[in-house]
Amino acid sequence: MLAVLLLPEFSELEAALALEAARLWGMPAYTVAKGRKGVPALAGSVWTPTYAFPAAPPPKALVVPGARRPERAAKDPSWLAFLDAIWEDLEAVFLGFNAHGFLAEAGRLPPRVAAREEVALRLLREGYRVVPGAFLREGKVYTTQGGLALRAALEDWGGKAIAL
Repeated sequence: MLAVLLLPEFSELEAALALEAARLWGMPAYTVAKGRKGVPALAGSVWTPTYAFPAAPPPKALVVPGARRPERAAKDPSWLAFLDAIWEDLEAVFLGFNAHGFLAEAGRLPPRVAAREEVALRLLREGYRVVPGAFLREGKVYTTQGGLALRAALEDWGGKAIAL
């Protein structure tokens, strides 16, 4: 089961890409957020999450699309409690274009990451090592440059192409 974490002002492209990958692979997927009310996205749409944190089934993969200020959610105890509750059983965690900030604030971002330039500069200042490439897997965490780089990371994990 694949879960897409809807941070406030998330990237619709990255969320939809993850959901489409799961659909093509025949894998159950859902969206999840702090509550069941609509979550505004970057391009102006509003998505209603399938589940709020307490009711979400445990996923085997978590996708965190990029968002306007991803680190802010990781300062909220309910977001951290959800991440803590599912972390050990996750096979993979995928980070969108700047979702690194969420995992860094939560203390779970690996020391080596792949990131687009503007995100890479901030991560370098915080002591992370940024490596070249569209994505990088360190343990269970896939850091990406976002957008279609997320697609490549999902394909690497799933072992199947995502034909769009």
